[in-house]
This record gives sequence, structure tokens and C-alpha cells, in this order.
Amino acid sequence: MERIGALVIGAGPAGLMAAEALGAAGIPTVIAEAKAAPARKFLMAGKSGLNLTRAEPSGSFLAAYAEAAGPLGPMIAAFGPEDVCAWAEGLGQPVFTGSTGRVFPTAMKASPLLRAWLRRLEGFGVTLRPRWRWTGWDGAAVTFDTPEGPRAVLAGVTILALGGASWARLGSDGAWVGPLSAAGVPVAPFAPANVGLRVDWSAPMARQFGQPVKG
Repeated sequence: MERIGALVIGAGPAGLMAAEALGAAGIPTVIAEAKAAPARKFLMAGKSGLNLTRAEPSGSFLAAYAEAAGPLGPMIAAFGPEDVCAWAEGLGQPVFTGSTGRVFPTAMKASPLLRAWLRRLEGFGVTLRPRWRWTGWDGAAVTFDTPEGPRAVLAGVTILALGGASWARLGSDGAWVGPLSAAGVPVAPFAPANVGLRVDWSAPMARQFGQPVKG
């Protein structure tokens, strides 16, 4: 059975960032991705400009996370908006801040950033295995369905970067709930993050329907 140093399951931004940290530390790393190519939702986000972060004081930035600000605080302190900008520029992608404080790559798309990112990972010796769909565990082994049939690997550390359930066509299908539940891992039910709402607008506001709004 194949043994690897570190296994990252999922090649979205979270998985690629985890693989970058592992590779930079000299740890042999494999990324397993269920789709044929990495970061498909990331590329889709780039069609609208790729909002990377927001340029604002740390206090107001953190306050936007509401009740999650407590647990996220140390992480954002360690890698905050300025670090995100420096990371993108280190990949040869300059950024700019728009009128609303949102930060975008000057290229206004994701593909140049992704190509540079994948080159960096390759330079660290990180290996990407497309069409490797995680199916769970068999004892200590991590199991996959692959183009060559079922495979199992032993990893020194495994990182799950599996996304949500918001866009199955691009890889976020939530299928990972099954293996985790089967292993006895509690999973919170999925809930909408971006939702529509209905408001009983006042007459002066209702007269503005159809007018452009800039937030």
C-alpha cells in the first residue's frame, strides 16, 4: 500500500493553501481532487472579478464574522487581509482596492493567479491527483475511487478540504457527509449562507424599485 507524508483531500483554495504550507515545510504532499481539474469554484468566482479580501481596520473586519469572530480571531491575526494581498502579489498578481473596500487582482480574474499558484506548489514537490474521489477509510487507510479503480493510501496526516454543498457541478456536492457520518463524526446540517429575504418596504423605498444600488 502506498504511503505518503501528507494527504490533502480537495483542491479548492483551502486545500491548495494547506498544501502550500505543507510543501513549503518540506513535507511530501499529495492533493486528491474528485473533479478533473482543481479550483473550479475559484475559477467561477473569478468571472466576477475575484474579491480576495477587504481593506479595512482589523476591528471592523473581524466584527463582520459576528459570533464566529472569537474562534476565527487568532487565525485572521495570523493571516489577515494584508497577508492575503502580499500572498497574491508574491504570485505575480498585483491587487487594487475598489471604492467599497473590496480587494481584487488587477487582472480581475482567477486563472492567472491559479496558474501561478499551481506552479508554486509544483516547485514544492506537491502532487495533484485529479479524479480521485474520497470514499472514506478502511482501518488506517484512506480510500478513493480513481480512474484506475479503488485505491487506498496511508498518510502521515490527512487534511479534509471538502467544500460545502452549494454547487455540485463544480465539486461542492456535500457527498463527504456520508463517510464522516459513517465514521461517527458529528456533522452540522447544511444551511444557506446567502439567502433571499422579503421585506415590507415603506412607500418611499418602494418607489425606488429598479434603481441601481451600490453597497
